[in-house]
Amino acid sequence: MQFPTLGFAIFFTLVLSLAWLARGHRIWRNLILLAASYWFYAALDWRFVVILIASSLTFYGAGELIARASSASRARGWLAAGIAFNLLLLAVFKYYNFFIDSLAGLAEMLGLSQHLLVLEILFPVGISFYVFQGISYLLDLSGQRGVRAGSLLDFLLYMTLFPQLLAGPICRSRELLPQIMVDPPRACPDVTRAAVLILSGLLKKAVLAHYIDVHLVGNIFSGPENFTAPALWVGMLGYTLLIYWDFSGYTDLARGLGLLLGFEIPENFDHPYVATDISDFWRRWHMTLSFWLRDYLFLPWANRWAKGFRRFLGRSQSALWGSQLSLLATFVICGLWHGAAWTFVLWGLYHGVLLFIHHGLRNGVKLRWKGGWWGRLGTLVLVAFGWVLFNAGGFDNCWIYLTRMFSFQATGDGFELLVLPVIVLGFAIHVYGPGLRRLYTTLSERLPWGWRPVLWFASGMVLLALKPSGIAPYIYFGF
Repeated sequence: MQFPTLGFAIFFTLVLSLAWLARGHRIWRNLILLAASYWFYAALDWRFVVILIASSLTFYGAGELIARASSASRARGWLAAGIAFNLLLLAVFKYYNFFIDSLAGLAEMLGLSQHLLVLEILFPVGISFYVFQGISYLLDLSGQRGVRAGSLLDFLLYMTLFPQLLAGPICRSRELLPQIMVDPPRACPDVTRAAVLILSGLLKKAVLAHYIDVHLVGNIFSGPENFTAPALWVGMLGYTLLIYWDFSGYTDLARGLGLLLGFEIPENFDHPYVATDISDFWRRWHMTLSFWLRDYLFLPWANRWAKGFRRFLGRSQSALWGSQLSLLATFVICGLWHGAAWTFVLWGLYHGVLLFIHHGLRNGVKLRWKGGWWGRLGTLVLVAFGWVLFNAGGFDNCWIYLTRMFSFQATGDGFELLVLPVIVLGFAIHVYGPGLRRLYTTLSERLPWGWRPVLWFASGMVLLALKPSGIAPYIYFGF
């Protein structure tokens, strides 16, 4: 069930009505939302719910054992057990066939016979997101910087809240659990902001992303050998915008729906394509994942490896090399988190190398990067090339795409001219979007209360009228 559909609109209206009828009773409100979240997930496949419940119960049990542990060593043992079980779930359901295929390919290269079992394994949508959310709960609880769930019901809702279940944002315990464990607000905190976020999400996903996917990206990336170099360049820019519109559109809808239910869900994007350098890009793109990787992988690994290097290198050099190697390893994990394919690993390594070079220049030769529009343009081009690796679907297809981009004499199909103004409009909305959103919010707030829903409904109808027929699945549902 996708957000911009009639079926979801009916479902959400019913859930919202029941949740607000029970707003004076926190437990009943939470039970309604938990049941709705499981039903929402089961609409995709009821077996997904079984896996989600197993993961949630394991995380909750490990968290309780950590909180009640009689010693630090026992707490670390329960922490390791809780994380290991859920990483095993993730490995089996997302990566098993990837590892088997990789081993088979390696055996074939070495001339060895192999008989490895390939299974048809169910891929639970959103498993990467809720497993990382659960891991952050255990790590924060172990480090005494998180919020402990007040009850099993509270924790199950924290893991399952349906607006952010399938593709995040990845919430920390201190961000979401306090809102679940207190009495519901008597009124929606900010109806206008919720409406603006929902309309923003519809514009990004149902109109802009869907149009570019149907009229440009889907055809070009599936057969780059059939297109001219200019078409491939336009296709790269189109996908650069498509993946942002698709994912940030989901986030806007999740945050708007969450607000209507009484929950503040964290932001996930901060206009990443105006970043002045690659480090700035990762402070703005998929922020909840970026900060998760920084806090739970990069910083601990950097400190640990710096201590290991200290006996061979000086203090400053050990810190530098520990940081740089941790950076590369973290982004390999980042690539693998996104998908079970070597092209995703290459995409993660590509960004790790870019950050390695960026930090090396900044720390080694004390380069003072002033950014500006040239910095933004250069960063955008580097990021856009990375999206070709991300979406190519395989090394052969990626190689064809990248080489034909520079084969300007090659003949092939072109692209629809209308996609150019759509791309230009998309970048303009990205740059000037905050101002446009503030303008629309101000216009809404100046209207009498009774007229605001009329404006929002009319805006929504215009967006639905503009959108192409059908709706493609969200890209990040596959991660």
